[in-house]
Amino acid sequence: MRLSLRLLAFLTLVSCIAAPAAARTCLVLGGGGARGAAHIGVLKVLERERVPIDCITGTSMGAIVGGLYAAGYDADAIEVVLKGIDWKDMFRDDPPRQELPMRRKEDELRFLGGIELGLKDGSIALPRGMIQGQKLQLLLRRLLLSTGGVQTFDDLPIPFRSIATDIGNGEKVVFSDGDLAMAIRASMSVPGAFAPVRYRGRLMVDGGIVDNVPIDVARALGGTRLIVVNVGEPLVDEEKLNSPFSIANQMLTTLMKRETDIQLATLGDADVLIVPDLGDVGSADFQRAGETVAAGAASAEKAVVALRRYAVDEARYAQFTARHRQRGFDPPLIAFIDVLRGRSRTAAYVEQRLSDNVDKPFDPKTLESDIGLAYGEGSYERITYELAERDGKTGLEVHPVDKGWGPNFLRFGLRLSDDFAGRNSYQLIGEMNFTGLNERGGESRNRLELGRVTGLHSEFYQPFGDHGQYYVAPYLDYRANNIPIGSGIDLNETLAEYRRSRSIAALELGYTPDATWRFSGTIEYGYDSVKRRVGTPDLPASLDQTFGGVKLQVTRDSLDDSGFPTRGSRLDLSDELLLTELGSESAANVVRLNWDTAFSYGANRWLVGTRLHSAGGDGDLLSTFGTLGGLANLSGFTENQLLAGQTALGRVVYYRRLTDATKLISVPVYAGASLEAGGIWDTRDEVRGKDLVGAGSLFLGIDTFLGPVFVGYGHAQGGHNSFYLTFGSLLRPND
Repeated sequence: MRLSLRLLAFLTLVSCIAAPAAARTCLVLGGGGARGAAHIGVLKVLERERVPIDCITGTSMGAIVGGLYAAGYDADAIEVVLKGIDWKDMFRDDPPRQELPMRRKEDELRFLGGIELGLKDGSIALPRGMIQGQKLQLLLRRLLLSTGGVQTFDDLPIPFRSIATDIGNGEKVVFSDGDLAMAIRASMSVPGAFAPVRYRGRLMVDGGIVDNVPIDVARALGGTRLIVVNVGEPLVDEEKLNSPFSIANQMLTTLMKRETDIQLATLGDADVLIVPDLGDVGSADFQRAGETVAAGAASAEKAVVALRRYAVDEARYAQFTARHRQRGFDPPLIAFIDVLRGRSRTAAYVEQRLSDNVDKPFDPKTLESDIGLAYGEGSYERITYELAERDGKTGLEVHPVDKGWGPNFLRFGLRLSDDFAGRNSYQLIGEMNFTGLNERGGESRNRLELGRVTGLHSEFYQPFGDHGQYYVAPYLDYRANNIPIGSGIDLNETLAEYRRSRSIAALELGYTPDATWRFSGTIEYGYDSVKRRVGTPDLPASLDQTFGGVKLQVTRDSLDDSGFPTRGSRLDLSDELLLTELGSESAANVVRLNWDTAFSYGANRWLVGTRLHSAGGDGDLLSTFGTLGGLANLSGFTENQLLAGQTALGRVVYYRRLTDATKLISVPVYAGASLEAGGIWDTRDEVRGKDLVGAGSLFLGIDTFLGPVFVGYGHAQGGHNSFYLTFGSLLRPND
């Protein structure tokens, strides 16, 4: 009996020593931007062949696909997610223009949308990336809500690791726990394009710099047999290296390829390497996701014999699928919102914007929309959130981060018009914006204009109310410009030119119930002066006037773009009452109406609109005059050439995009034309439809990062012709 027990123990020990460790199949997904959609095609084949995955490592786009698969998404679900993303919108941090605050929309119309520089500690500061990744971070958070309770990435349905680079010291960072959405976001922070991510005290960028195909990380995770998918871009031919950008990209590709080759050299007979044939698909070609997924599947088909070595029977694969299935997420009731104040001067403003989410079931899309409204104010680098538990209740922990290159910002804009016949005008605008003056979002704007109009504007803007929907804005404004005086709309003979200067002190109160509407009232007092520069001595040498009154204004703006809109409309209606009781030398009222609506069919776009300006009263106050002239603003005349108490314009503008709108990187170029009718009169009694002047234009337009630029030709009845080079939108706010 004793011998039998000893023999049994010996045999058991020998059996344990001889038993091999369980084989672990690890999937390695490399980085490559849009080329990474091929990973989905590979996953489709693996699922069809019943190949269970025991662990995943991924870099950049491989981290996105791999992270979603590890979290429980199957290949079809990931494909639906990828194809459903509007990548052009994803790579713009701001919400769609329709959701921008009214102030930001008007900035675009005043040519202030292009360049923003920070002023920090007395020196100029720049953003660390063209894109801060705000929308991408929110998307990843929403997609990965079911992983919120995971402590380490080993606890995911499939153990997972993502790779990033510490840009401070160049070290590789392997994420094995923490915030999964943040780990994936850090892994794809392409330097220069995406801003680095600061997480756990480290500043991190794309992991492709140090480990684009993380084979070594898969080995460390226990992978004994690897399925490696390499979607890195190949080196381009020498004749294609024809710009500084192509040279820089080739250098980066070379460094990444060298590290990848070292990793690939470690593969053995038990491993499978898949290199999809992606042809000319580039890292930014997200619009080609369909063919990229298919290419990934085709490449996996070529390796299907080797992959079948890892396949299991239906029963075992069903067990894997049950473990891997995406965990459900039951939206909790939001009991509180805690907005952290450590990295934002205006956290209270964010809290106001998000307060409607309390005591309601968690709705990520509603929350993202509210975050977008706050982010659209323009002073935040990012606003993120996570679900949090406190005293047995679930709430939101929100992390607003002010722009690192702020809190003070310089912005510039340009508007230029040239008729190539000696008549030209330009308008250079610079604005200094001091943000975060208090927790409620107070800011001070100070604007300088040089050119056709010399202007100074200084304003303090303070939102208030439960959601910041009300505001008060006292301001000072000075403007000076030259005014030609001629005979009627023909202006065949310029009788004189005056220099007009106007100074205003005003207080504006407003209500913005949402991003589309604004209602405001303004009390103003000012001084107008004109002095004759040249011209006949029969006209007055100078004229000085004071004015004071109130202005009521309604603005509705739902246009999707300020340069070349495809849908939406803009209405700007105001009634200004100049009262002797408030200091005006005579009583008057001025009604101004600007209305434009846009619609499209395919690549064809139309903008239909009208501009009306009507002044009436006891005398000819200078502050009551309106202007016409410029491209699509009574074409054929130069910018604001016509001046009168009554102006009217109707127009139809057509434009068609000539460049590919589906590409992520593509300069929008348009060809267009306009038909217009307009006129000017001195008094309301003189307005006659028969006096309208027909006009039209042909133009080319480019939507640049500085704003829209137009080159065109305009003609108006009476022999008025102008060629135009115009910087700035065809839309105008009521000033």
